[in-house]
Amino acid sequence: MREAIGSETIFKAVILFTLIFAAFITVAITYNKAYKIKNEAMFILEKYEGVNDQSINIINNFLSHNGYNTTGVCDNEEVGVPSLDSSETKNGNNKDKYFYCMKTTSKGGKNFVTIKVFFKFGLPIFGDLMTFQVTGETKGLREN
Repeated sequence: MREAIGSETIFKAVILFTLIFAAFITVAITYNKAYKIKNEAMFILEKYEGVNDQSINIINNFLSHNGYNTTGVCDNEEVGVPSLDSSETKNGNNKDKYFYCMKTTSKGGKNFVTIKVFFKFGLPIFGDLMTFQVTGETKGLREN
């Protein structure tokens, strides 16, 4: 009875713990990268006073040079960027894939831009399992 828990059970527990730990570390690292990308994109939108060709080109350049290649869907009221090679934006439609999404709202005489970037949760053996999103809103911008 002393050795009721065999080495096989302990080995399975160690493997399970290792997988859970690896998943946690993977999520933390990818979320951190997505959060930094979102913050830089918000900074660019604030610097260039909202969504325009110049700000989109700079964001696209930043994303492509940082290895960002995750896509997701945009809601109907958002505009999405389908390609990092041009400043073209398209209205979201809940089915096409976009690199990031933006939505401009007016409150109290100022514009606010909400940006949404995506990140994938994946493990080396299992591949990409899920796609999550990180959103943020800029400070009040001048109304055009």
